[in-house]
Amino acid sequence: MRSATFRSLLSGDGFTEVTFKRRTLLGAASAGMAASVLPGALRAQASYPSKAITLIVPNPPGGNTDILARIFSVPLAKALGQPVVVDNRAGAGGVIGMTATARAPADGHTVGLGNLSDLVVSRYAQPNVPYDPAKDFAPVSTLAKVSIVVTALPSFAAKSFQEFLALAKANPGKYKCGTAGNGTMGHLCLEALQAASGVDILHVPYRGGAPALNDLLGGHIDLLIDGTALSQVKAGKLKALAVTAERMSVLPNVPTIAESGVPGFSFGNYWGLLMPAGSPAAAVNRINAEVKRLLEQPDIRQQLENAGFSPLASTPTEYGQALQKSYDQIGQLVKNAKITFN
Repeated sequence: MRSATFRSLLSGDGFTEVTFKRRTLLGAASAGMAASVLPGALRAQASYPSKAITLIVPNPPGGNTDILARIFSVPLAKALGQPVVVDNRAGAGGVIGMTATARAPADGHTVGLGNLSDLVVSRYAQPNVPYDPAKDFAPVSTLAKVSIVVTALPSFAAKSFQEFLALAKANPGKYKCGTAGNGTMGHLCLEALQAASGVDILHVPYRGGAPALNDLLGGHIDLLIDGTALSQVKAGKLKALAVTAERMSVLPNVPTIAESGVPGFSFGNYWGLLMPAGSPAAAVNRINAEVKRLLEQPDIRQQLENAGFSPLASTPTEYGQALQKSYDQIGQLVKNAKITFN
């Protein structure tokens, strides 16, 4: 029986705003003198960005990461006064896009949008990944987090997740749970659930969320842990038994796994912006400030919630600490569960 527990971090209280008071200076000569004594860091921040920002998305169009990029790119461009060009660099489980981010010029004009799978899981899933999430990026800010939905057909015997746990404990190995594949967040969540609850559930990995969803709808598996099922839940074709971290505003009546018989359990995914290591602090701080401001806008928050996300702002330091904590925890989970990725 597994005995490890997994908790994900995910909290942030924003950043500290500094307000500068200034006197009105009369005359062009006085204004020029003021500019000459302006600290270098503030001058750099005032002139940034000087050209278009490339926002690298390490996944194909249409997925969660791409949806996030599209939600933020237009208002961020307006705030910065420069275009924000979304560049989808899909492939190798996010590695191609994140490698492109790490190797881009460290001038603040290339930003990557990554999640736990792209940044952390890939380090265990693939040999010789050419970047280290703790060393090769300058964290900018988290953007959003999401719970994963545990779904079943409406006809499934268990009416709640608590009932499912009782059935699973009484019938070890009987129930089949699909995920988008070995090493995906759904797979890791399933392993964490088994470790925390002591149940034995058969993992059925697929090559993506769509085929897993199709097999659930066809009755070939009993459960699915994957974000692709949300639309089917809304349409009434599936029922949601639980969510894996916090309750979701789009499914307010669906309890968490922690509320359903596994106290303390929390497993979700989160996204954030990163620049290549060595990027100017002024650029990092400017993007961070704009992200925090955008995440406070009701229309942005509503777009995120409609897509199943919860807004999540942080300081650069908090995001870096989050990545390190996730790296340590997921590494321990992979080791304890003896997860293989082939």
